Amino acid sequence: MLHSTVKCFSAIVLILLSATIQCENILFLQTTPSRSHHIWNKQIFNRLYENGHNLTILTFEQEQSIPGKSFFYVPRLYARTMAEFAAENNAESVMGPIGNIINMYSFYEKASRLLAQEPVIQHLMNYPRTFKFDLIIHDFTMGQFLLGFVERFGNPPLVSVSAFNIPSYTMHLADIPVRFTTLPNYACEYGQPMNFLERISNMFYWMLDFYHRQFKFMVAEDGRVGELFGSNSTSVKIIEKRSSIVLVNSDFTMDYHQALPPNVIPVGGLHISRPEKVPQIISDFMDMPSKGVVLLSFGTNVQSEGLGKHINEAILKTFTNLPEYNFIWKHGDPESLGTVSPNILVQKWIPQGAILSDPRTKLLIGHGGLLGLQEATWYGVPTIGIPFFADQLQNVDKLVRGGGGLRLFLDELDENTLKQAIDSILLDKNYQQNMAARSRLFRKQPQPPLERAIFWIEKVLNIKGLPYLASPTQDIPFYQLYGIDLIGATILIIVTIHILCKLALSFSFNKQI
Repeated sequence: MLHSTVKCFSAIVLILLSATIQCENILFLQTTPSRSHHIWNKQIFNRLYENGHNLTILTFEQEQSIPGKSFFYVPRLYARTMAEFAAENNAESVMGPIGNIINMYSFYEKASRLLAQEPVIQHLMNYPRTFKFDLIIHDFTMGQFLLGFVERFGNPPLVSVSAFNIPSYTMHLADIPVRFTTLPNYACEYGQPMNFLERISNMFYWMLDFYHRQFKFMVAEDGRVGELFGSNSTSVKIIEKRSSIVLVNSDFTMDYHQALPPNVIPVGGLHISRPEKVPQIISDFMDMPSKGVVLLSFGTNVQSEGLGKHINEAILKTFTNLPEYNFIWKHGDPESLGTVSPNILVQKWIPQGAILSDPRTKLLIGHGGLLGLQEATWYGVPTIGIPFFADQLQNVDKLVRGGGGLRLFLDELDENTLKQAIDSILLDKNYQQNMAARSRLFRKQPQPPLERAIFWIEKVLNIKGLPYLASPTQDIPFYQLYGIDLIGATILIIVTIHILCKLALSFSFNKQI
């Protein structure tokens, strides 16, 4: 009888504990108007919802609100931001590192300015000040003005996340030692180690990045915070440092060696586990006899139909002249291509992860987006990278250095160069073997990346922050952190001793005379 009573009491306690955990309110502030970033973030907020948490989510992709998961939708922010770019003639297909850095922060600033004017921001502002969010998750890729909501809702714990690898400015959120001499900036295509000239230019790129982020973009973000939340609002430079943990889309099997503090947690590839249904038309096409399937997809931000007639014709002719392979092509306007060869399937949307996971897929032709390359690496699929902007150039460079694929620039692409690249990879088994080796390293983890991300987020929720992970150097001045004051004091002491010794010797010499 006593045993039954104890069991019943234990069950009641577990139910009450579960109810306590499940009533947590989370505000998820997405900031990057990119479908790929949404896909990555979606794995996190869907799993948190499945675990019983209530979520309020700022989104740039239309989603259906349901009890416990409310979406504040901002339409066409990416299109509107890019329209401003086009008006300024800044949207170059390939740019150097300097243009890459400047244009990235220009994009961030334009997107923030447009987002700050959206009705959904005012809707959040109108929430009662007594409303409690137990946690705020912020996509720190951009949109730092949204950190004003941290103080607006009473300073709940803050978790920062980014699908953009380890952004160069992560060092401002956590105590990441950035060594300009060993860590290439995202905008350049250097390996590790770098030669002397590469180190000089890399240091310049880091300094340019630092300047545009801290002294231009973040100043503008503080201005927006002042307009929205009041002139006495805390600087977002300070608020971002309150991040309990920073989740980054990185894995060292693919990325540069970089020292990370304990509150910066790599969860690279957490999106790969998402279930995707393969449409019957794609499934039937892949069942057709062939030597294998080749997938061409430029992701969510680069559209094949926007590359021009010349490029589309070159791709089409190349695929047609390789009838022994089946080609699946993600294209927003299939009708513009006319009648295509039976070995070509053109679709407006494709389940990229599901196709790459099929062993019949032999090659990916893509733009070098990080999520796509992570999927290709996970499934061991060699890749031809055609980079356009941002981190895509460096992503493809890492791929090539690792022996997992080849690179083509858009202005080099024609029927001959594309066919040569395809033949090189499909006929040389080294590419497949290298990607298979990288796949084994990527997959061999103590826990799936998504489970690791959720574990740490819920730990922040349960403990109400993780202050013991915060670095004591966060608030130390630059000159103290790098020992400049100690070096200066040491030099001063040495110089003083040297002068005193000279004076003493001079006095002694004069006395003897």
